[in-house]
This record gives sequence, C-alpha cells and structure tokens, in this order.
Amino acid sequence: MGSRGAFVNVDIGNFYFHKDKDGKIIYEYYSFGTLSSDSNVKIITQLKGSVSAPEYSHTAGRIYATVQNGYLKHLTFYDKNHGQSVSIDFMHYHNGVKPHVHYGIKDHDKNSSGKSPTKEQLDLANRIRKEYHLK
Repeated sequence: MGSRGAFVNVDIGNFYFHKDKDGKIIYEYYSFGTLSSDSNVKIITQLKGSVSAPEYSHTAGRIYATVQNGYLKHLTFYDKNHGQSVSIDFMHYHNGVKPHVHYGIKDHDKNSSGKSPTKEQLDLANRIRKEYHLK
C-alpha cells in the first residue's frame, strides 16, 4: 500500500505511514486517546505538515478522528480491508456543503456534489468534540 497508508510502524499508539525514496517519513501521526464510549474510535493528530486523514488503517473497521490545532478536521471510517470508506471534512466547504462527506478514496473530485453527513455521524463527531474539548 502506498500514499498515506503503507504500514510502517506502530508503537505505543504513535505511528507513521509511508516513507519517501530517501527514507524520510512523510505522514506521521500521534494517537492521544480513544473515545470513552467506543474504543474503536481513535483520536489522532499529525505531528507536522498539512494535516490529512490516513488513507488506510491498521485495524479493519477503525474510526479515526483527526485533529488539527484544537479542531476536529476529519472523521474517517475504514472498511474490512483497512481502506478509507467514508471521510467527513469539517473545516472546509465542498460545493457549498460544510461539513461534507466523501465515500472512498476516489470520491475527492472537486466536481463531485457536496454530501452532508448523517445525523449519526454528526452525533459521533459531537461526542468526540465534547470529550476532547475540540472546536
């Protein structure tokens, strides 16, 4: 697996995905907790650079809440093959919709219609925000 998801190392909740050809780590994440009501929901942040949700998860069915500067930036759901199945973006508009949902990795086309999250997805996001004091 390439891009934001080639599993390289997981150690005590900190992990990184993908190294470039020179061995430089491209996407590095730090896990700082799980949702108290659902241990499958991990709260992560990227240690440097532009914050993006991992394309793949080490755990099938995992949910990552990706944080940037105290804001919930992405809520990402992974399928049984560890791939990103649903990604909710909270910090920018997509065709006039904020927050908006993308289905699968390939649904990030700027011309695709903006889709709103479900009530259940928004409820989960609000529980995460409340527990971790996020905006």
